[in-house]
Amino acid sequence: MHIYRGTLELLDYVFYATTERGKAYETGAFIHNYALVYALGLARGETYTYARLTQEPHYAEELTPLNGHLYLTPAAPERVAHRLVQWNTIREGYAFPGKEPSVGYPDWGFARMLRPGSRFLFYLLVSDLAALPDAPALHDLIAEKTTRIRLGKFPGKARLQAQQADRVVIQEGPFQTTAMLNWRDLETDPQVCDVVAASLPTRLLSRAHFAEGPYYEAHFGRDIVRLPVRMRFLARPPETRRHARSRR
Repeated sequence: MHIYRGTLELLDYVFYATTERGKAYETGAFIHNYALVYALGLARGETYTYARLTQEPHYAEELTPLNGHLYLTPAAPERVAHRLVQWNTIREGYAFPGKEPSVGYPDWGFARMLRPGSRFLFYLLVSDLAALPDAPALHDLIAEKTTRIRLGKFPGKARLQAQQADRVVIQEGPFQTTAMLNWRDLETDPQVCDVVAASLPTRLLSRAHFAEGPYYEAHFGRDIVRLPVRMRFLARPPETRRHARSRR
């Protein structure tokens, strides 16, 4: 297994609605690993057009083909700052009688965005370097070159760099990881962990302690990072509504 430690630094303001409080929309202090997959060009979603006004995620169809080849962890915050801004999409004709309802949703509100300079840490696990997807940004990371991607609702630039582990060994037993993890991508639950609040579309974990199991021990100079071995996209597929009703 080849393990890389990646850093992501924002060059623009980045916004996505992690939580909504009335007219305030807040961006969480993390970058979800599914967002990283799409931003790196490892998966492609449906194109949003006027004829297709509904956007439904298809994570199982678009992410699981990567299993067995590579895996990305969520990006945990190292240095984060926010800025609160206001937007208004109400047209100038709002004061005239008979105005049609605005098709912009929402008409106005406040967005708490991640500031440029915010920095995050993630891990990339690659099982076979010869079977990588055709994604230029990924190949730049593997070659330890600086690459750039866009993130968020109003795609902002971000700079990525990666460093390959000097040595990777598999260990067995209890362990703790400092990496941020995606609960749905784990086969087993940690014994103790912190749950990141409102981490849509799936639950994210930090400071996870595992009672038993195999894990990778990756050496980056004097730093040692421990990661669960059995991580893969959607290791626990979400239940369909039909299955959820049948269990009630």
